Amino acid sequence: MNHFQSLARAFQQIHYLSKTIALLDWDHETYLPAKGVAYRAEQQAYLSGLAHQRLTSSEVGDLIHACESELDELSAEEQANLRCWRRDRDRAVKLPTAFVETFEKRCSLAKSSWAAARKRNQFNLFEQDLSELIRLCREKANHYGYQEHPYDALMDVYEPGITCAQLDPVLDSLKAFIVSFLPTAMERTASVSANFLSGDYPIEGQIALNESVARATGFDMEAGRIDATIHPFCTDLGPQDIRLTTRYDVRDFTVSLYSVLHEVGHGLYEQGLDTRHVGTPLAESVSLGIHESQSRLWENKVGRAPEFWEDWHQEACRHLPTLKALTPQQIALAVNRVSPSLIRVEADEVTYDLHIILRYEMEKALIAGEMEVAEIPSQWNQRFKAMFGLEVPDDAHGCLQDIHWSMGGFGYFPTYTLGNLNSAQLFEAARAHIGPSLNRIEQKSYAPLLGWLQNHVHRHGRLHDPNQLMTLATGRATDPAVHQHYLRARFESLGA
Repeated sequence: MNHFQSLARAFQQIHYLSKTIALLDWDHETYLPAKGVAYRAEQQAYLSGLAHQRLTSSEVGDLIHACESELDELSAEEQANLRCWRRDRDRAVKLPTAFVETFEKRCSLAKSSWAAARKRNQFNLFEQDLSELIRLCREKANHYGYQEHPYDALMDVYEPGITCAQLDPVLDSLKAFIVSFLPTAMERTASVSANFLSGDYPIEGQIALNESVARATGFDMEAGRIDATIHPFCTDLGPQDIRLTTRYDVRDFTVSLYSVLHEVGHGLYEQGLDTRHVGTPLAESVSLGIHESQSRLWENKVGRAPEFWEDWHQEACRHLPTLKALTPQQIALAVNRVSPSLIRVEADEVTYDLHIILRYEMEKALIAGEMEVAEIPSQWNQRFKAMFGLEVPDDAHGCLQDIHWSMGGFGYFPTYTLGNLNSAQLFEAARAHIGPSLNRIEQKSYAPLLGWLQNHVHRHGRLHDPNQLMTLATGRATDPAVHQHYLRARFESLGA
């Protein structure tokens, strides 16, 4: 084998390890018995350390250097892989293996303490693990290095190159827009009450409807599955093994339906990556801001469009007979109802980004040492009241609602807003190419939408950086104005 082939083989082995770790993590979130948590934490810590040792080994470093000296002999795709591998290794060598093992073990334990704290509505059950994770995240930021804010180093893991200095003005502008536009959006959807869709929705019927919708989007159920968990997620266990999860509420079918549509967006991205390049960066997603654009696009641009309910009303009624009393127009208006609410994953499109801004501001303060962990519940409640005008009744509906902190995922939340911005821009470009009927199932036009996304986003893997990918797909880098225009168009037409 030549140097590049040897390097590719080394990274293939690291890939196998990472997918094995992901499988253990998926099992942890779905079927792991409570008494198996401690041992699972040891397993995941060991395998994470092993993968880190392999990535940071002198053998891999020497092979990267050798390939860089032979750059002219490599194809454009091989050069792209090499560039990504260099970035990944340069970042990894900054973290000691012992640190990686400690961090992964703490995450495994924290996910269980978070779940218990959320279930019992007792923040103190999670406080010790969270304190340790925040300490470790500060240490990680110091290992990685940063120029202005330690939070920059953590965001870079999920969205390469993004900084607080770049993001702050975007979020400030978006916040001002939401505050100014919120009264209009609320007025347009005020004719439906908060509990308008409350009814009797058997879980079996929800499962059947969700699977039908997932298949219709193009998600391959022969290469994936849907399970139940506390906090919905999608995980990639291999090119033909994409796991989605959701949660069910027998009084509100939209909780599971829209979380499935959200995770389907992630799953379609993973299934759309080029299988010829499995084990290389060309078969990996480029960033979470792009990944979240896919989930937000399918959940909202498709799933909440009035046309969606015209197309799916009959089948939804077959699986969930309670819906027979409602028209497609009534359901469409209800699922788009705008009103400040407590739970991020159930938030409407207009106020959703306020939830992200709240978390972003708190995470920055925590990582910078400007807020203590013990202050989190009170700080959350005060900031939420100021931003949303709502009293937070308990921690389960407040600072304990998201799993991300128990995963050590500080720096992750801003990618949801980047995903919103990117989804509006990609959908606008797709509509210009396909036409306004792209989300009509009876015209079989999910396939053209999926095909456009596969061609312009999925198949590229990490060939381009996020801004380059957006420019190639839409003609410009991420532009927040497109998202604002989309919201105006969507909600000013509702209830008219």
